[in-house]
Amino acid sequence: MHFSPYFIRRLYRMGFLLVILLVVVDLLTFFYYPGTILSDIFLATREQTPLTWISSLAMFFIALSCFSVYLESKEKIWYFLAVIFFFFSMDDAIYFHERLSGFFVDNTTIFNFFPTYTWVIIYFPLLIFSLGAFLYLLWKDTLNRNKKPIVIAFLILGIAISLDLVDGFMQKNPSFVFCLEASCNSAIVHLSRLTEEVLEVLALGLLGYANIQRHCLDDKRKN
Repeated sequence: MHFSPYFIRRLYRMGFLLVILLVVVDLLTFFYYPGTILSDIFLATREQTPLTWISSLAMFFIALSCFSVYLESKEKIWYFLAVIFFFFSMDDAIYFHERLSGFFVDNTTIFNFFPTYTWVIIYFPLLIFSLGAFLYLLWKDTLNRNKKPIVIAFLILGIAISLDLVDGFMQKNPSFVFCLEASCNSAIVHLSRLTEEVLEVLALGLLGYANIQRHCLDDKRKN
């Protein structure tokens, strides 16, 4: 399974421009059209929005690239990574992890000790294994001069996860606020969540692009 370099460059460039457009629409919606049908569709900090769809696609392309590597190398680790990222792609698209964690929160007290979002502790082993193995294999297979995007993606993803953990902590502790005025605090919370969502999409997109560039390009097809 290979792609032409031209197709991949155009695809990810369009995705990047679409992310920028969705950020602009989100900000316009939040500050000028709150409580309307636009906020139901375009507020990126809600789930199941256009930005969620792009995030799901980013993980889908990581899964697709991992499966392509498995078909050529027959290394089982790539097969397992493909399955996991296909699952993450589905999970992001259908709001699965929020529903799963919501079930535990509503029906049990087993995770009450955890200070942030419950889904983090439920998915932690799978996240560590998949991201750790994927980053290691991609780093190992990539030439030194091409490793900069991997480092950038790793740092961006780390910031996004940290922002998500902070947001979960504040959800469980409403006494912690960014500022005392309600409108000010609401704006800062929204901007923090928007930043987390955008950084997550950019990091996943960059990792998928790096893996496709390394393993899935058909160099004979320039266009």
